This record gives sequence, structure tokens and C-alpha cells, in this order.
Amino acid sequence: MLYSIGLNSLVETGITQILFINNLDIESIGMKDENFPGLFLVANKVAIDYQDNFKLALKMNLVTLVAAAILSFIPLSHWTIPLLQLIALLTTLACSIYLATQKPEKLWYSGRALAESIKTLTWRYISKAEPFNKDDKISKNEFIETLNKAIQQNREVCQRYSNHLGDEQITPKMTEMRSQELQTRQQNYHLHRIKDQNEWYTKKAKYNQDRSKCFFRLLIATNVIAVIFAATKIAFPNVTPWPTDIFIATAASLLTWMQAKKFSELAASYTLAAHEINIIKSLSLEEMTEEEFSIFVGDAENAFSREHTQWVARKDI
Repeated sequence: MLYSIGLNSLVETGITQILFINNLDIESIGMKDENFPGLFLVANKVAIDYQDNFKLALKMNLVTLVAAAILSFIPLSHWTIPLLQLIALLTTLACSIYLATQKPEKLWYSGRALAESIKTLTWRYISKAEPFNKDDKISKNEFIETLNKAIQQNREVCQRYSNHLGDEQITPKMTEMRSQELQTRQQNYHLHRIKDQNEWYTKKAKYNQDRSKCFFRLLIATNVIAVIFAATKIAFPNVTPWPTDIFIATAASLLTWMQAKKFSELAASYTLAAHEINIIKSLSLEEMTEEEFSIFVGDAENAFSREHTQWVARKDI
């Protein structure tokens, strides 16, 4: 009760965020991964595991390709050199076949899309937002039915792991957060959804922008060195060997990695998303009725879902 009274006063004075955060146990009201439905945990694990598989296979493919080029430059006639080069090339071939046939990135994208969709549904449910702004029993049934539909539409993802088959789809934490007063639910949504999303997109925008610049400089430097060696070889044709092929392979690997990671596209997209979420954040502590808060959460989650959809679309290009 004291929190409710204090919250009303703080909202009116415009300093809600600072004092509320200092007085409230944030950990006790926040949503951790284990507090989400068991289906989220499955989809999240699929996304993480297959993302790791994809990145590892791609890295091994590119590194062993460069290693094979380096080995061809070593001026030794011992049989171990061609053997090592053969192993490197066979590894490159194996990684290429794995990436082409198993397509781990597809399960990565599908798993991440499903996990984020469930997270969106969960935040709608615990915030009593549309379409779960009805009676608790009706909303609970609708939430479970929505999860069932998600399973039917994402069979390939859901059948990958059986680790969380016994986990609850509506956890005690979800029930606890849904049962709280409007002002507490509003504050929870501000702190643990909007603020978290804003910080994540801001951090990722800077990370991808920095990586884009770094890899672009490396690519240019590698190409320049390859051009210098190629030009020098023309001037001194009798001098051998020249490591031109090493830098050509390195440049090709860097370009492939940049295209796979899409640093520039993600930096621009995440920056735009961070700006949009920042605007949502500025409105999240306005005094609202239940209906207004339901609409607000619905609009915010639609914005988050739109970015997730665009992310999958960019990855599929």
C-alpha cells in the first residue's frame, strides 16, 4: 500500500524512475529465463545451440581455407606439409557440406523467432494486456491455446529437445506478476521489458557498428597487401614464392564473414529500433487506466515483434 501511494506521488512529480528503483527489490519482480514458459526454454536452447553450430562451422571453414593457403607457401618438401594441407582442405570441404546440407542457421532463426514470440506473448499475459486482458481463467486458456498453436506451427524446433517437457507453461512467477496492481505491473513492464530492450538494442547497435568498421579496415588492408604483392611479382617474376594467395584467401574469408554477420545492416536496424524503443520508454510511466495500459503494451510488443520479423527476413536474404 505504501508503494502504491508513493508511486502515485512520484509519477506526478516526474521522478518515478530514480526513487522507485532505489526502493524496490528489482530482482524479486524481474523475469528471468526460467520464469518463462517451458516452450520458451526449448526454443531459446535450440536458437543458442544452432547459432553456435553455424558460427563454429563457418569459422572452421574460413580458417582452414586460409591455413591451406599458408601451407602452400611453406617452402619445405617434407611429406607432412602436403598432408596438413590435405587435412585443412578436407576440413573445409566437410564444413561446407555440413552448412549446405544441415543448414543450422535455419533452426537458429526459427528457434529465435519462436522464443521471441513466446516472450512477447508472456509479457502481454503478465501485464494483462490485449488479448489477455479478460478474466484470469479465460486469459489463461487463451494463452495455453496460443502456445499450442505455436507448437503446431514450429514442429521442427519443438521436437529438437525433450529437456523441458515437464516444465510449466504458466509459471508461478507469471501468475504472481499478473496478479499485481496496475501501477506495479506498469513499473515492471518499464524496468524489465522496455528498459531491457532499449539497453540491448543500444548495446548491439554499437557492437555491430564497431565490428563493421573493424572488419572493413581489415578487408581493405588485406586487399591492399595482396595488390602490392601481385604488383611486386610482376616487377620481380623470378623471385619465388610470393604470399599473394594467402592474402587473397584471407580477404575472401573476411568478406564471407562480414556478409554472414551483416554488421552494417544490423547496426543501422538496431539503431533505428533503439530510437523507437526510447520513444516508447518515455511514455511508459505516464499514468494510465487498465485499458490504456493494455493498448500501450500491445503497441510496444507489436514494435518489438516487428523488429524480430525484420531480423529473420534479413538473415534469410
